[in-house]
Amino acid sequence: MIIFRRKDAPEDGSFSFRAKIEGHKGYIRRTLKETNPEKALVLAEQEYENLRVRDKGGFSLKELSVDKFFDAWMQTQKTRLTDSRYMWKQSVYERYVSGFMGRKNLTDLNKKVVDGYWSYRLNFWNTKEGQERIQLNQKRIGAKSKSSHNVAKKPSFATLRAEASLINELLRAAVDEGHLSRTIKISAQDAVPKEDRMVQYRDTFTNDEWRVLTSNLYNYHLCRGRWKDTRINTSHRFQRHMLRTFVLLAASTGLRTGECKNLRWSDLRIETDEEGKNVLLVSVRGKTSKVRRGRTAVAHSDHIIGVLDEYKKSSPHTQDNDLVFGSPREVGDEITPVDLSTQFRTFLTRCPYEERKEGLRLSVDGKSRTLYSLRHFFAIQRLQQNVDIFQLATTMGTGVTQIRNHYGRHISGDAFIKELTKYQSKTGQTTKNAAVRKLVDMVESGVLNEELAMEAFRQVAENR
Repeated sequence: MIIFRRKDAPEDGSFSFRAKIEGHKGYIRRTLKETNPEKALVLAEQEYENLRVRDKGGFSLKELSVDKFFDAWMQTQKTRLTDSRYMWKQSVYERYVSGFMGRKNLTDLNKKVVDGYWSYRLNFWNTKEGQERIQLNQKRIGAKSKSSHNVAKKPSFATLRAEASLINELLRAAVDEGHLSRTIKISAQDAVPKEDRMVQYRDTFTNDEWRVLTSNLYNYHLCRGRWKDTRINTSHRFQRHMLRTFVLLAASTGLRTGECKNLRWSDLRIETDEEGKNVLLVSVRGKTSKVRRGRTAVAHSDHIIGVLDEYKKSSPHTQDNDLVFGSPREVGDEITPVDLSTQFRTFLTRCPYEERKEGLRLSVDGKSRTLYSLRHFFAIQRLQQNVDIFQLATTMGTGVTQIRNHYGRHISGDAFIKELTKYQSKTGQTTKNAAVRKLVDMVESGVLNEELAMEAFRQVAENR
C-alpha cells in the first residue's frame, strides 16, 4: 500500500492511495481528500483494512457512484414497471436525489449521510438550483410551470414518503448486489412533524357535482348546447366520445388511470350474475398495474355496458388486442395509449357549477381534480353502500389500510368495527393492544372520531 499525489495535483493537493488486494487484478485506488501526509497515511490504512473486510465478506470493491448505480438499476426495472411508474422514478431521482447524493460513492453512504437528504429536500426550491429551475420554467413560452407549479408549498408528507420509498428501494438493491454491507433506511417521519402527517383525504365529487358532470359530459360528447362548436371535426368528436367513455368506465370500476389507459378489448367481458343481471368484468393485467398484480374489477351497471358498446361501434380499432383508449398518430403507426388528462382538466374548468370560476376542476377546499379523482369517487360510492372493506380493497387492487386511511370518514361504524376486530397477530389470536394502537393512530390522524373509537374499543374488548 502506498499514498501519493497525482501528477496533475498541486504540491499542497490531496493524497490518494493504491493497494493490492489478494485475488483481485490490478490495484485498488481511492482518493483520500487529505493534504496532510501523516493524516493521509492513517486514512489509507483505515481504508485498506476496510477493503480487506469487504473482500472477506464477499462485497464489491469497485468504486461506483450512486448515479451510475441508479442508471444500471433502472435498466433492470424496465420490465417490472409501468411506463408511468418508470418515468416517475426517473424524474424524482434526477430532480432531487441525484443532486444530493448522485456523485457520492456507494461505499461512502451511511445512515448520517442519507438522513441529510431531508434538509436538502425541504430547502430545495430555495437553493440556487431550485431558483434557476423556477426561472427557466417561467421563461417557457405559454407554459404554466408544470414542473414547479407548487414550489411555494412545502412538499406533502405523502410526497416525501414516496421519495423515501424510492431511496430505500435503491439502497436495498445496493445491499443485494454487494455494494453496501448493511441496509440503510430513511423515513419521511424524520422530516415532517407529527401534526403535519395528518391523513389527506382524496379529492372526489359530491353526488350533485357528479350529476352535473355526467349530464355535461353527455352533451360534450354530442357537441350540443354550450358544447357546440362548428370547428369540431370527426377526430375531435371521437376524442370527446373517448373521454366520456373513459370517465364513466373509471368511475364504474375504480381502475387506476394507467390501468384504464392500457386496457385492451380482450380485457373486457360481460357475464351474468346470480340475479340474472349483466355485469362487466375487467381483467387488469399485472404488467399494466401499479402494484404489478393482476385482478378482476366488476362493474354492476348496464349503463356502462351500453356506453362501451356504443363507443366500440365508433372506434376504428376493435380487434381483441387493440387498445380501448388508443389512437395512432397516422396510418401505419403503432397504436399507443391516449393521455386524456389535459382534456379532462379543460372540460372540468368549462363545466358550469354554482358560478365557480374554475367550474368543477377545483373542490370546495381548492384542491385540483384529476382523472384519478374518478377512482376516489368509486371508492366512496361503494363505502356509502356498505360494501365490505376487504372486498373493496381487492377490487381496487390496494390494501385495507389504504382504504381506511384515505376514505375512513366514509366507512360506516358497523363496517369499521367489523374490519378492526379482524385484526389478528401472527399467532392467529386477536391482539387487543394492536387494535388499541390502531385506534389511537386513527383518532390522532382524524380518520375516526372519539365516539366511534370508544364503540370500536368496546367491541374489541368483547371479542377478546
